Amino acid sequence: MLKKVLKKIISLTLFFSLSASGEKVILDKIAVIVGDGLVLESQFNLKFQKYVQEFSKQNPGQALPPESFLKKQILESLIVEELLLQKAERFGVRISDQELNDYMDQIARSNNITLEEFINEVSSEGSFQNFRRDLKNNLIIQRVQRGLVRPKVFISDQELENYIASAEGQSSILIEYKVNQILIKSKIQAEEISQKLSDGEDFNDLKARYDESTENEEPKWQRKSELPSLFGIVEDMQIGSHSDPLESGAGFYFIKLEDKKGDTVKVESQDLVRHILIQTSEIRSDKQAEELINEIKNRISKGEDFRVLARLYSDDPGSKLNGGDLGWSTSDKYDPMFKKVIDDSNLNEVSEVFKSSFGFHILEVLDRRKKDVSKELQKDKAFKIIFERKYEEQLERTLQELRAESYVDIKINI
Repeated sequence: MLKKVLKKIISLTLFFSLSASGEKVILDKIAVIVGDGLVLESQFNLKFQKYVQEFSKQNPGQALPPESFLKKQILESLIVEELLLQKAERFGVRISDQELNDYMDQIARSNNITLEEFINEVSSEGSFQNFRRDLKNNLIIQRVQRGLVRPKVFISDQELENYIASAEGQSSILIEYKVNQILIKSKIQAEEISQKLSDGEDFNDLKARYDESTENEEPKWQRKSELPSLFGIVEDMQIGSHSDPLESGAGFYFIKLEDKKGDTVKVESQDLVRHILIQTSEIRSDKQAEELINEIKNRISKGEDFRVLARLYSDDPGSKLNGGDLGWSTSDKYDPMFKKVIDDSNLNEVSEVFKSSFGFHILEVLDRRKKDVSKELQKDKAFKIIFERKYEEQLERTLQELRAESYVDIKINI
């Protein structure tokens, strides 16, 4: 119905009466009918002027692209923006004032200025209210785009592995290794060295006694591409670990990963923890919850099974069926008080009762380890790189589809 009404008024302009004599002044014209909305000529002119100003500022002395081409591109961008804002309206997408303020604060901090200084700077170049409105619309559009595009972007594990192994991946995910080596020419002696390493003998001591290579230099930092292909297994090795004998034309190599470095290299401390949580509720007061957790701790002290009591009493639905077991994790991922108790606890000792933001707890640290999470970080970085690439490709296709399937009637000549 709205489209029919819009078609009827298409030849009309928006007027404002300035006097009783009937004198009229044209305020605006319709540039494009877009779906159930409009793009006004003033919007188009303003965006064109802003583009010209920004281009001249950023490219002094450089000629503008052909005006007709430029205007068509700007008009198309306004059409797509309007379509996306209409989608946002239908989907109920909103940006609250607090979200907008937080985003502006982030922009200010990233430029090392205060929010007040940022507002003053924007105001000196134009209307701050217009800037705020445009920024809000841009954030809404970004949110709609993510909602439309993300479900269409799929990245398989094989794609991640292929990217990491590629020349581009090796360049963008830079990791360097420090690899020590022992060369043994006799198979029988290689088996003896393998046994000695399994028995815990020191790699460097064995190297000094048995190494038959001509390499006497200390291990140096090298990329995977700079290592012999036989040593490619180093990317799956833990720091400090050694390989089984690797057979080559020269004999049998044993390698040890002394160290590795790079922006995706990380070894983190992890704890294996179990706990019991007792929360307050409408039928259990704070005092009653504390009394219950103390009673449970006393029962454990007298020999009752921690796992059984966790299944019976714990209010943590994520761990109670596993006997309170939280699995391996860094303590940083927990509530601050929970983290403190983990860090202060000895192995295999049930903690004193403590209170976190979730309720009353007791916990036990069952084990601790150092975990190399570099592979996960490499995959995360590879995922981000591939996702960004695929996202942009899919976004372009999605916007083209949206434009093609929508009602658009251009009313101005450009």
